[in-house]
Amino acid sequence: MPDLRYRSFRLQVYARLCPTNLRPLDRERFLQLLEATDEDGMIAFFQQLPSEPRLARALNALQEARELGDRLNAMDRTLPVLPHTEISACYDRLRVLGNDIGDMIAVEEPT
Repeated sequence: MPDLRYRSFRLQVYARLCPTNLRPLDRERFLQLLEATDEDGMIAFFQQLPSEPRLARALNALQEARELGDRLNAMDRTLPVLPHTEISACYDRLRVLGNDIGDMIAVEEPT
């Protein structure tokens, strides 16, 4: 299960979602976005691709995970280190999203 709170892990998922049938210019653009760790650019890139249910579900999960990660980072800076129900809820949701992403990737990969 990827730790989707962090951009580096979300970008690894984006890399695994890259279609194999991209035109060379699109593949070059994708690799540039990946190297630049440009998550906004990656979202825009995938939104330009033909929509398919699995990809749309993965993108929605990654965007939600990003929002949760940003929220957790903000709370980490402002709240004491004691347990907090909103922090726990965010981590629980991130685990669910991570498992969903892991399941989607596992289904795609040959065994």
